[in-house]
Amino acid sequence: MSATSGAPDQSSAAGALSGFVPGQRCRRVLPGEERQLGVLRRWLASLLPDCPARDDVLVVATELASNAIQHTASGLSWFAVEVTWHEPVVHIAVADCGGPGEPQVIDDPAGERGRGLRLVQGLSVRTGYIGDQHGRTVWAQIAWTAGPGAAVPAPSQPSVPAVARETARGRRPAWTASLASA
Repeated sequence: MSATSGAPDQSSAAGALSGFVPGQRCRRVLPGEERQLGVLRRWLASLLPDCPARDDVLVVATELASNAIQHTASGLSWFAVEVTWHEPVVHIAVADCGGPGEPQVIDDPAGERGRGLRLVQGLSVRTGYIGDQHGRTVWAQIAWTAGPGAAVPAPSQPSVPAVARETARGRRPAWTASLASA
């Protein structure tokens, strides 16, 4: 299926993580509408087995996508999501269409808004962003355990998802090229 339909690209595999192998990447491009957050959650849930780590991945992805829709030009266009499993973490990256401000963690427990990136940091082993007002990718690495009590060391080297590397080169991720009019 094509990227414009919101389906995974040809390098993606359907099914649960048991069929999703380390290093494999699934990608999806969605319209920049809040109702697409439910579509995103259902898509990710279909890829990953039911466990506490999956819940963390769903929360992190939803927060990052929500920020793209609310705080960047993606709210008028599209956003892209990439999920990659690299033992012992799952990488989630959300590419947006850019905006004037950089992602900021707001530390105001009494505030009604602005705590999403704090939540993302709390659920993630590592977070970051790359890009500028023309397009940015915000990413997170969520610990993925093999089972109860399994130790998950933090990766020793930061690993930046492919979508973030493409954004850093000052261009939209290549796999979103079919969205030329977006």
